[in-house]
Amino acid sequence: MIVAMARMSATEVARNFSAVINRVGAGEDIEIVRNGAPVAELRPPSNPRRLEGDAWRRFVDGLPSVDADFARDVEKAREGLGPPVGKWPAG
Repeated sequence: MIVAMARMSATEVARNFSAVINRVGAGEDIEIVRNGAPVAELRPPSNPRRLEGDAWRRFVDGLPSVDADFARDVEKAREGLGPPVGKWPAG
C-alpha cells in the first residue's frame, strides 16, 4: 500500500513549525515545496533514541541513590536562593 506524503509550502511549515514537528513526531512524512518544486522532506528518525517502559525502568533502577550529602547540598542551595520573588515571566 502506498501512502501519500503530506505536501506543504515552506511558508506553511515556517508559520506552523511546532504543529509540523508534532505531525512528524507522530509518524507522518512531509514534503516541503517552494514554488511548487520539492526542496526537502521531513520524516521521523529511522532509529529514534528513546527508552520504552521496561528499558526506562531499568535505567532508573540503575541510577545511584541519593545520599545524605547530596540531600544536604540541595537544601543549602535552596536556602541560598531565598523565597520566590514573583511569578514566572509569561513567554
